[in-house]
Amino acid sequence: MQLIKENPSITQREIQEKTDISMGTIKRILPRLQKRGVLERIENKRSGKWVIKS
Repeated sequence: MQLIKENPSITQREIQEKTDISMGTIKRILPRLQKRGVLERIENKRSGKWVIKS
């Protein structure tokens, strides 16, 4: 979440590189956070931004 706060345009690959969490885990966690209403992706998948909901 801190990486997303610092850079809302961060990609899954950049998150993986900075955290050493496997890509599979990231691809599983981010949609869960979206489904729970914690995160939202605005604009499109390639050039969009993450929004952290409070």
